[in-house]
Amino acid sequence: MTALMVEVTRRLPDRWLTSTLGAGTLWLAVAALAVRLGHSRAFSVAEVVAAIRAVSSLVQDRPAEALAYVPLAVGAAVAVSSTARLIGGGARALWLGRWHGPLATLGGRLTLWRADRARERLRAAGVRLPSAYLPRTATWIGDRLLMADTRISAQYGLSLALVWPRLWQLVGEDIRALVRQARARFDLACTIAGWAACYGALVAFWWPAAIVAGVVFAAAWRRGRLAAAVFADAVESAVDLRHRALAEELGHHLEPGRALPPSVADAINDQLHKGDTPQRPRNDG
Repeated sequence: MTALMVEVTRRLPDRWLTSTLGAGTLWLAVAALAVRLGHSRAFSVAEVVAAIRAVSSLVQDRPAEALAYVPLAVGAAVAVSSTARLIGGGARALWLGRWHGPLATLGGRLTLWRADRARERLRAAGVRLPSAYLPRTATWIGDRLLMADTRISAQYGLSLALVWPRLWQLVGEDIRALVRQARARFDLACTIAGWAACYGALVAFWWPAAIVAGVVFAAAWRRGRLAAAVFADAVESAVDLRHRALAEELGHHLEPGRALPPSVADAINDQLHKGDTPQRPRNDG
């Protein structure tokens, strides 16, 4: 345990320096250059060189004064990083399709538009799908994560929200690692989107910041889509491979090589929800 604590203590500063202090310091440097360059001298190399020389001169000629600025810079970097994470939390909610308040109407219209487009593509391809498989949120990421629950319910009759916490105890460490990594990458993508907003705020001083913000956001969106897809696939794979083991652990006998009976799926849902799950009507006769 002592060795583990030492290892964790050794690694934490590196992660903090990279994700918080390093990113915040980079933004402060860009912000300082943005204010110095302005709109009229947006790409002035001479101004950049002058700024670097000014900082170098401060460190060499007045080290005590330069050292006094360090705590201020660290505090500002941490504050900006916290702001980026806070904005990233808002980006996460939007990407997941949770459009509430003033955005609810826009989200509803966007969802209908996406569903209509999906129907047109399916009609052109001569393919039909249940309505549950059509877009139900304003974003692709929100639909991809909802689709995991929809597919599992359609295939096995199980509620993902009910079975996943128990199934997590049965999956192997490789699946757990994949799920954790995908979730961490998705959270990182949301934070990067927050940084895009922070860089976008510099447009008031330096118009090329709009290009920087656009590139950063595009990278965040792509990373978020990939991470969401990997996360959903990992969850579905875990259910595909271990749902029978979960059923047997819960006391339900299954015939080898046979699919999970709907009656057993309903019983599992009811069992995990402690009797509070509405049952689908069935005609057993």
